[in-house]
Amino acid sequence: MLKTGSHAPADYRHRPERKRPGRDWLAQLQVRIKGQFELNPWRLTLRGQRFVRKVSHYSLSCEADTDQCLLERTRVLSQALRRQGLVDTVVAEIFAIIREMSGRTLGMRHFDSQLLGGWIMLQGRVAEMKTGEGKTLTAALPVITAALSGLPVHVVTVNDYLTQRDAEEMQPLYQCFGFNVGVITHEVTPPQRRHAYQADILYVTGKELVFDYLRDRMKMDQEEPLRLHVEALKSPKLESQLQIRGLHFALVDEADSVLIDESRTPLIISGVQNNEDEQQFIEEAYLLSQELLLDKDFTHKPERREVEFTEQGTAAIRHLCEGLGPLWRGAIRREEIVHKALQARYIYQADKDYLVREGKIELVDPLTGRVMEGRSWEKGLHQMIELKEACELTPQRVTQARISYQNFFRRYLCLSGMTGTAWEVKQELWDTYELAVSRIPTYRPEIRETYPAKVFLTAEQRWQAVIERCQALVIQQRAILIGTNSVADSEVASDYLQQAGIAHQVLSAKQDKAEAEIVAQAGEPGRVMVATNMAGRGTDIKLAPAVKAAGGLHVILTDRYESGRVDRQLAGRSARQGDPGSFEMLLTLEDQPIKTISAKGLIATGLSLGIDTSGGQKMVIKALQVEQQFIERQNYLARQSTLDYDVKQGDLLAFSGRSN
Repeated sequence: MLKTGSHAPADYRHRPERKRPGRDWLAQLQVRIKGQFELNPWRLTLRGQRFVRKVSHYSLSCEADTDQCLLERTRVLSQALRRQGLVDTVVAEIFAIIREMSGRTLGMRHFDSQLLGGWIMLQGRVAEMKTGEGKTLTAALPVITAALSGLPVHVVTVNDYLTQRDAEEMQPLYQCFGFNVGVITHEVTPPQRRHAYQADILYVTGKELVFDYLRDRMKMDQEEPLRLHVEALKSPKLESQLQIRGLHFALVDEADSVLIDESRTPLIISGVQNNEDEQQFIEEAYLLSQELLLDKDFTHKPERREVEFTEQGTAAIRHLCEGLGPLWRGAIRREEIVHKALQARYIYQADKDYLVREGKIELVDPLTGRVMEGRSWEKGLHQMIELKEACELTPQRVTQARISYQNFFRRYLCLSGMTGTAWEVKQELWDTYELAVSRIPTYRPEIRETYPAKVFLTAEQRWQAVIERCQALVIQQRAILIGTNSVADSEVASDYLQQAGIAHQVLSAKQDKAEAEIVAQAGEPGRVMVATNMAGRGTDIKLAPAVKAAGGLHVILTDRYESGRVDRQLAGRSARQGDPGSFEMLLTLEDQPIKTISAKGLIATGLSLGIDTSGGQKMVIKALQVEQQFIERQNYLARQSTLDYDVKQGDLLAFSGRSN
C-alpha cells in the first residue's frame, strides 16, 4: 500500500522517483520468495470482498446526499488520505462517492467487479478484467483516489486514439471533483506538454511519456535532489525547461501490451548526423548489393527473416569495393552495410513493416498495427529502405539518450495496471516490475460462441471461406470484424470482398486518421470491417439493437499474431458486457513462416493424414500453436536482453559517477 504522505512534493526540483532496484543475488532471491506469496490466485480475495461490502454500506448514505455534500465529504476524506495513506476504510468511502457521482455525471454506476478492480490497482497490482468489463470507468476509481491524496497521476495508454477517447469520456467526472485533465498525443507541442504535465490527471501514451522523460534527463547535469537545488539556483531557466514533475503514480492501461510487448526494444532519442561521406557510403552499398547473386553470394531465408553471406559472397564484396573510399577498407564495416542493403531489399516489406506516405517511410508497429510516429531504423537500414522505395534520403541519426521500458516504469513510486490478458505473463510482470496480477470476476457471464479453428492449404481457399462466412452473416444482419496481420493482408481481403460485392470498410495504419469514425459504424447491421490488430485493444464496438438480436458481432481471425494474448484481444471485441457474439479462426499454411522442427513435423503429419480430416486439422492447428509459442519465447528473450543491456549501461554510468 502506498503511504502518500511520505513522498517528496511534485515539483521540478525534487522530481521524486524510485531508485534502481538491486540486482544482486540476495535481492533477486527476496523478490522470488515474495512472488510465491503475491502471485497466489487467492491473494487478497477475502479482503477484497470485505472492501466491496464496505463500499456498498457507504453507498446507501451517498444516494441521499446532494452533490455539494458529497464533495464536502470528499475534501475531508482527502485530508485523511494524506495523513493515513490508502487505508481501506477511507478508500471505501471515497469509492462510494465516486460511484454515486459517476452515476449522476456520466450515467454509469460502477459494478461490484469494477469496485474490486479499482481497489486491486490501488494495491499496486495489475487487475485482469475480461474485455468489455468497463476498464475505462474502473480506472477512474484509483485515479481520483490517488489524485485526492495529492499525487500527480499518469494514466498510460497504448495509442493516441485511446488516450484522447478515454480522457474525453472521463473528464466530466474528474472535473466534478475539481481536477484538471491533461492529454498528450504525438502532435502536442513542448509548451502544451509542460502545461499538461502540471495537470492533476494526465492521459499519455507510453512512448510519449518515456521520450519526454529522456528529454528532461538530457537537460539535467545532476539528478540528486540536493544537487538539482544547487543547479536550479545557478540556472533559474532549468526548471522552466523541464516537463515531468516526477514519477509518482502510474496506471497502465493494457498493461501487458505496454509493459511486456512494447518493451522488446529500447526507446532512443537520436540526433541528425550530417555526414556526406556516410551518405555516399550507404548509396554505394545499396548499388553494390544489386551486383550480388541470390543463392550464390548470399542466401535468403524468408521464414526466419534472415540474409546470410556465403564465402563467395564475402569475396565478391571485397572485390567489388576495390577503388571505393576509405570507409570500405574495414571488412566488418563493409559487410555490415551491404547486409543492411540486402535486408532492406529482401526482408522488410512495404505495407507490412512500413508504409510509404507522402514520400516518407513510416514504420508500422508489428504489435499494434499502428504507425510509429517519428521512429526510424538505425545504422543505415532506414536509408536503405528509402533508396529501395525511391524516397528522399534522410541523414543518418546518432543515439543521444536511451532507456528501456522496463527501466523506466520500475522508477514509479507506485505502479499499477489493468488489462484483459495478463495471467499468461504474470511471472514476467512480477520478475521485472514486481507487479502481481489479480483476476477480477466478470459482472455478467460471457456468452461468446467460439467455433473450431480451421486451416486451409492455400490463401485462396482461406479467403473464399471468409467470403462465404461474410455472405451468410450479412444476410442475418450480423456485424463482422475480419482480423488481418498486416496492411497488405487487409488490402488483399478488401479486394476479395469487393469482388464478391460485399460492402466493407478497412481499418489499418493507412486509415488511422479515420479510426474513430470507422469504429463508430462497425456495429451496424450487415457492416463488415477489415482491420489489423489496431482493432484488438481498447476498441469498443457499440452494437445496434438489430445486431444484438441477430447474434451480435462475429470476429474472424485470418492469421495468428505473434502472441496468443493478441489473438484473444481481437476475439474480445465480441460478446462484451453480456452481449451475444462469436469468434472463429480461418487460417492458411501458405506463406506461413515455420521455424521449429516440431512444428514442421506436425504439419507433415497433418498433411499425410489429409488436411480435410479431423486428425489432419488437429495436427496443423497444433503446429501453428507451437510456432506461436516459439515466437513468444524469442520475444521474451529479446526483452530480457534489452533489460540486461540497460542495467549494464546503468552500472557503467554509476561507476563513472553518474547513475542512469
